[in-house]
Amino acid sequence: MKRSVLLSLLLLLCAVPLVRAAMPGPGMPPPAPVVEVGEVLAVQDTQSRRYTGRVVSPATVSLVPRVAGEILEVGFRDGDTVQAGQMLYRIDPVRYEAAVKNARGKVVQYKAEHAYARADLARNRSLFKKQAVSRDVLESAERTEQVAYGELLAAEADLVTAQDDLRNTQIVAPMAGRIGVTAFTAGNYVTTSSGTLVTLVRTDPVRVRFGLSVRDMQAVFGSEEELRSLGRVRVRLADGTEYGTEGRVTIVDNTAEGRTDTVLVYAELANPQSRLVPESTVVVTLYRQTDSVVPAVPPSAVQHDVQGAFVYVVQEDDRVSLRRVTLGNLVGESQAVRSGLNVHERVVTDGTHKVVDGMKVDYARKGTDAGVQD
Repeated sequence: MKRSVLLSLLLLLCAVPLVRAAMPGPGMPPPAPVVEVGEVLAVQDTQSRRYTGRVVSPATVSLVPRVAGEILEVGFRDGDTVQAGQMLYRIDPVRYEAAVKNARGKVVQYKAEHAYARADLARNRSLFKKQAVSRDVLESAERTEQVAYGELLAAEADLVTAQDDLRNTQIVAPMAGRIGVTAFTAGNYVTTSSGTLVTLVRTDPVRVRFGLSVRDMQAVFGSEEELRSLGRVRVRLADGTEYGTEGRVTIVDNTAEGRTDTVLVYAELANPQSRLVPESTVVVTLYRQTDSVVPAVPPSAVQHDVQGAFVYVVQEDDRVSLRRVTLGNLVGESQAVRSGLNVHERVVTDGTHKVVDGMKVDYARKGTDAGVQD
């Protein structure tokens, strides 16, 4: 027992010089904390706002029958994408073909009667000059010619109507788009009062509609003209994924909604794969596209206290300096800085809790720079 105690005391006495050697001597500073440092890069200066929006089609057509008859054929499958001019419905044309032939016959008949009336009028004018017929005979011939001409015009109008009815026995897509579910299948008899047969919507491009506060419009863009020329949008889908194609503002409504002081804004986006579904809800990020650039750092480099935001800038002697900054918007994965930093300066991006103003640091440069250059 005594022997083991003596052995422990001996080991302790031997360890004291080793511990003392590891500790900094009198007047020696503690080792510099290890932090990560990144270089400040430039990003495009964008100011953004986020809103809830709705996808809307720029064109919607409700197709209705313009003539009565039995549907002989439906030329699409429900939900199909159709092309402009594609046949959608074919209505029995027999009676309308007959009506066209009848109207053509009337035109031929009244052309002949009008030609005879004109010739008769010419003869009577010649005879009247020779005082061979009375004025009453001449006026009767003039009247007959005018009546024949009027009947010819009416017959030609009836032919146009009959031809239009015949054309309307084939209902074609007025534009390319996505067709809905048909309300009437082949074999049904429809009339002009049957209502909508099917609805066709344009799906490429589409529009995203959202309400923009007048305050935000003036703060970010200044005017409607600037909003239309510089406004760009990014869209996040219902599942949280980003829609890859950028859109641009195309329409700004002409009045604001009085209760909310917002104006409706429409942005147009290409939609070749129909990922944006009309009437679905999306998250819209509206931003101002400019050519100017500002410094940017990772969000982790930015600290806050009661006086506001600040970063630790690494000086040439590897000492950190607390620098007050004015923040801009998030641009991708970077935090834009509107004032207080310059491009190519170095900032502490990880380990900020280990340092204070004026402390010397030991650092490892991050694998990526502090900014994200667009």
